Amino acid sequence: MKGRRGFTLVELLVSMLILGIIGAALTKLFVSQSRLYDQQTQLRQARFVSRAAINAALSDLRMVEVTAGVVSATPRAITARVPYALGVVCANTPFQTTLSLLPVDSTTYATAGFSGYAWRDTRGNYTYAEAGTTVGPDDPSLCASANVTVLPGGRVVSVRPPLPAALPPVVAVGTTVLLFQRVVYEFKTSAALPGRTALWRTIVASRQSDELVAPFDTSAKFRFYVQGGDTAQRAVPRALASIRGLELDFNAESEHPPEGSSAPKKAQMVAAVFFNNQVK
Repeated sequence: MKGRRGFTLVELLVSMLILGIIGAALTKLFVSQSRLYDQQTQLRQARFVSRAAINAALSDLRMVEVTAGVVSATPRAITARVPYALGVVCANTPFQTTLSLLPVDSTTYATAGFSGYAWRDTRGNYTYAEAGTTVGPDDPSLCASANVTVLPGGRVVSVRPPLPAALPPVVAVGTTVLLFQRVVYEFKTSAALPGRTALWRTIVASRQSDELVAPFDTSAKFRFYVQGGDTAQRAVPRALASIRGLELDFNAESEHPPEGSSAPKKAQMVAAVFFNNQVK
C-alpha cells in the first residue's frame, strides 16, 4: 500500500492563517452584533422610562382646573390641585355642606390626601376652599330629602366650612363640587439610582412621596402653554391662572451604558397635556 502524502509546513501555516482571519472576522461580527443588540435594549429601556412617566402624569394633570389648579410651578416641579372625587350638593347649612359623590375607585379614594374642595358657579368658575377644611361621612337621608340620588358605589360626605351663607339653600342644592388633593410632580435625585434623576409624585396632605420612574437626563423639564399662545414656553408665567396646559419633556436615559460606550442611551419623548376643565 502506497503511503499518503502529508501536509507541508507551509500548507499548515497558510491554513492556520486563513482560519485565524476567518475567526477574527467572526469574532468581530459577534461583538458588533452583541453591541448592537445591547444598544437597542438600552434604547428600549430609555423609551420605556419616558412612556411610564407620561402614563403616570397624564392621569392627574389632565384633570386640573384652569383658573386655580396650578399652585406653583418651575421647569422642574409642578404643584397642582388634582380632583379625585366629584359630586353635587344635597344640603347647605351654616355648619356644613352635604355632598353626594359620584362613584370613585376605592383605591383612588383611599389613597387620596384631602386638601380642600371647590364649587362651581353658574358661569363655570370654581371657588376654592382649602385652609381649615375637613371632610367626613354624612347622612344619606339628607340627599334623599333633597331628591338627589346617591348612585350605587357613591358616597355621602360633608365638608366644612360650608359653601357661603350668601348662597341660598335652594340655589346651593345641585351645585357641582369637587374634592381635590395637592400633588407635586418633581424631577429630583433618584433614591433607587443614586446620582441619577427621577420623577417623583408627592401627595402634600399625606406626605406620601413615590419615585415613579428613573433615570432621566438633566434636561427633562416642564414647559407651559399659556392663554393666547400656541407653543409651549420654558419661562413660568407670572399669572399661573393663565396656564392652560403643560408640555412634558421626558428626556429619559437607560439605566446602564450600552456595551462599548461610556454614556447611557437617551430617548427623547415629548407629550402635551391640556387641562380638562376649560373656562367657557
